[in-house]
Amino acid sequence: MKKIIFLMSLLCAVNGYGDDWSMVKERGILRVGTTGDYAPISFTNNDGKLQGFAIDMAESLGKALSLKVVFIKTSWPTLSKDLANNKFDIAMGGITYTKDRANAFLLTSKVIDNGKIALVRCEDSIQYTSEKVINNASVKVVVNPGGTNERFVKSRLINSTVINAKDNFVPFGMLLSKQADVMVTDLIEGRYQSRLHQNKLCVANAQPFVGTESYKVYMVQKDSKILLTKVNDWLSVMEIDALKRKWKIDP
Repeated sequence: MKKIIFLMSLLCAVNGYGDDWSMVKERGILRVGTTGDYAPISFTNNDGKLQGFAIDMAESLGKALSLKVVFIKTSWPTLSKDLANNKFDIAMGGITYTKDRANAFLLTSKVIDNGKIALVRCEDSIQYTSEKVINNASVKVVVNPGGTNERFVKSRLINSTVINAKDNFVPFGMLLSKQADVMVTDLIEGRYQSRLHQNKLCVANAQPFVGTESYKVYMVQKDSKILLTKVNDWLSVMEIDALKRKWKIDP
């Protein structure tokens, strides 16, 4: 029944179509902004091809809306600015719901639950299980720029020795080479990296840090109300669990 309602919503004419949806339909292309540095959500493989949970989701959305999907590369520091400057129609990837983002843009319904954790070398996993221990000048915390990880570190780990990485690819190597002790990241990414670097990188805290429980969303411009409605309609019937299993994203 939900699928029938969804298909009807795509076919029904909507009075007062906004320019955003009219232009997207006329163009026949859905421009999707993504960072490509957040495995297993959105990342580039060894052949330089984008893949991941959000990439598959974007392709599915494109099919549902009868649009060709074109991916536009962005970065965490420039994500909001790029969307505001109309470089793409929707931002899809590891985007965490925040009040600031909700004030500046339109955010979709929840896509995946998440929270902040400490990723460390497995040999040190017992040592860094609490925020209190990590928040110490003797602990080197590496952080990727421009997102909620950086905000957490700068607001709560004020006593740690913070190392700013140039992008989200660098921190894992710094942990392995002992240039850093801890990376604060999302539970989704932490668990993925611990599988990728089995017995080398581990998630130190079994539960997300207090107050960091969050969820992932997709983001569109303020005037893209019709597009937002269509994306939320699609999310309501999308079989997300199948893609979670494919990309080994824990519930």
